[in-house]
Amino acid sequence: MSGKSCHSGHRERVRRRYHEFGIYSFHEHELLELILFYGIPLKNTNEIAHRLIEKFGCLDEVLKAPEKELTKIKGIGASAAVFLKTFGDICGEYKEFISVNQYALSADEYVALIREYFSDTEENKCILFCPDTNFRISFSADIFLENTKDTIPIMNNLVKKESSRIVVAVNKMNSTASPNQNDIQLMDIISEKLSAVGIRLQDFLIIGKRSAYSLLNDSAFVV
Repeated sequence: MSGKSCHSGHRERVRRRYHEFGIYSFHEHELLELILFYGIPLKNTNEIAHRLIEKFGCLDEVLKAPEKELTKIKGIGASAAVFLKTFGDICGEYKEFISVNQYALSADEYVALIREYFSDTEENKCILFCPDTNFRISFSADIFLENTKDTIPIMNNLVKKESSRIVVAVNKMNSTASPNQNDIQLMDIISEKLSAVGIRLQDFLIIGKRSAYSLLNDSAFVV
């Protein structure tokens, strides 16, 4: 008889989904389920995640909940409660650090930041940013160009976060920033999906090795 948990196959599928599509392809209870994989090794954390969300209302409130209240939920013992409380405290400290150390970027610095991000990603991957008026990045997610259906859960998250506009940037670091028909088609698809939920596409950037191209403004610039 194998010593593997009966949930190991499911857990591997969830982890693979995270690696392929990122956290913004997850609903809150699914993200909490993923977090609990590392605090509860053998139980079905999907059911526990549902109970936690039902009790506390949302992921943020779960991570803020006192340990005593967490242990009242079936499936959450003292160890798992400490794990969730610690995880929540670390997230809270990190968010505070980011808000204190976040600074406004010029347009050139903004593109340079995207280029730095793309240095560790694959060709033909694009990233969606939610900038504020000072080019601060408040939300990001990435998708593969050939799989635009991935934008659907991302759109849902943008709506929940009350985002009003986004920038899309395409990774062409190994080639030229010159746009092609596929880029135009992708821009139209994303723009249409955003418009349907009341979000404006602020810019569509193609990031090449030595230059960038704003497809929405039809202009090239060196950065």
